[in-house]
Amino acid sequence: MVTRKAYLVLLSLLILVLILFGWALSSQMQVRKLEKSAVTLHYQFEYKHEENNLTLAIPVRDYLYYKERPRPSWLNYSAMASHPYYYFAEYVSLATDPGDDQLIDSIVNYLNDMAVADGLSDRERAELALNFVQSLTYMGDNVTTSFDEYPRYPVETLFDREGDCEDTSILLAAILTRMGYDVALLLFEEFDHIGLGISFPPDYEMYGNSWIYEGKRYWYLDTSGHHSIGWCPEPYDKTSAYVYPVGR
Repeated sequence: MVTRKAYLVLLSLLILVLILFGWALSSQMQVRKLEKSAVTLHYQFEYKHEENNLTLAIPVRDYLYYKERPRPSWLNYSAMASHPYYYFAEYVSLATDPGDDQLIDSIVNYLNDMAVADGLSDRERAELALNFVQSLTYMGDNVTTSFDEYPRYPVETLFDREGDCEDTSILLAAILTRMGYDVALLLFEEFDHIGLGISFPPDYEMYGNSWIYEGKRYWYLDTSGHHSIGWCPEPYDKTSAYVYPVGR
């Protein structure tokens, strides 16, 4: 009788182990299947009172890869002996990472095709890109993460369809750089704020706020609002800024 009970206990344990093993194997296969899939995302944005629709397919594997990538936080640079420009360069590297060039180029091609079809000028083409990024939802790092400062790679911002000023600035920097524009990240150290500026030829008639670096004037881009090129919110409009060109 004891032997029979022991046998039944061992059999039950064996069945339990097989069930757990099967569940773990199934879960692993589901994860691998998910990693090989792509998420189709639709974006709507307006330009000159006309609605535009862009569809992107972002591989889940790429998104997870960038989520695991290390990222800087300029809030830590004060503990380093280097000039903030050296640390700020790491933010630029997020915008110029070659791993997402194909995804960024798909956006660039869409915007360029629209610009050609509508006969847009260089400035209008840049504003078209600005309007696309402005359509994303503003969300602070302290809401979506456990960090006060959490800069995202462009893939992450596009996948999440949200981000704060630095995230949308990095994304727009990636797009405009691939479109051939001269842009620079702007660090407003006094207010813990990162923005983006764009440089145009001197003969362009421009208005608004700008910062000069090595003889070039970079006009502010309001990536998290709904304003045109050159408009800058308070108190940054009356503040000095570190200027770091993305294509340097």
